[in-house]
Amino acid sequence: MKCVDIQNTLSLHMIYAGYYEVGKEWCYRNVLSPFSRLYLIDKGEAWIYMNKKKYKLEAGDLFIIPKFTYHTYECEDYMSHYYICFLDQMVGGRSLFEYVHLCNKVKASSFDRYLIERFVKLNPGYQISNPDPKKYDNKAELFSLNKKQSVLHLQSTLESNGILLQLFSRFITSENPEASYRENQYKSMNKVFSYIDVHLAGGIHVKDLADIMCMSVDHFTRIFKLVNGMTPNQYIQLKRIERAQTLMLLSDMSVKEIAEEVGVSNLSQFSKLFRKHLGVSPREYGKEK
Repeated sequence: MKCVDIQNTLSLHMIYAGYYEVGKEWCYRNVLSPFSRLYLIDKGEAWIYMNKKKYKLEAGDLFIIPKFTYHTYECEDYMSHYYICFLDQMVGGRSLFEYVHLCNKVKASSFDRYLIERFVKLNPGYQISNPDPKKYDNKAELFSLNKKQSVLHLQSTLESNGILLQLFSRFITSENPEASYRENQYKSMNKVFSYIDVHLAGGIHVKDLADIMCMSVDHFTRIFKLVNGMTPNQYIQLKRIERAQTLMLLSDMSVKEIAEEVGVSNLSQFSKLFRKHLGVSPREYGKEK
């Protein structure tokens, strides 16, 4: 997809925003959320573990956690920060994050600080009251949390959208020497990712994926794991759960219908897979069907 297409269809949707001070209680493991988080660290320090890396967060850092990224928080003393949690609208039926390469941590400018302070001021009443992700990050009503405000306050909504896009742009980069090989391999596997995306509702066999790349199953599995950090089957499972989460948030489908839509027709197997990835059952995660 050309850049202009992304620009014409891109929209970021705020669901939470505010300022928070945390202490030693800010230690949460294996968090996996259907939305992205953007932080500006004000004072103190903390750590985030994700993608097999440990990031130190300190005053003046801008940090982003893309949606559906396993991560763990840790704070040994004190840290205060501004935050914006948001959903990205689908671009061509896919996520925005498939089209951009991000640097997760950058230094904030004085203007960045002004922007995020302005954003929080424009959006009062959307603070997170309990810092435990399990208390707020998997609600069935996420997508409609600020719909009322968008209708009643068009001017502030338009300004907020512009600010959020500008802050998000700070993380986009084409330079990352450590990931250059991985990125090239990822691009060469676009056909595989597209195949998985299109056939997610049906059966997907690793041999079929290997045939697309004209590789043996063993060689393909090794390359796939090198590029993605997981096996093909683990990746397919993750994509099934990601799609199930989206359907639970944005549709009125029953759990059984969602299970079939993501290619796991056995409801018991689907529930087991869902709990494995999110720690809760489908019915605990979403509203009762």
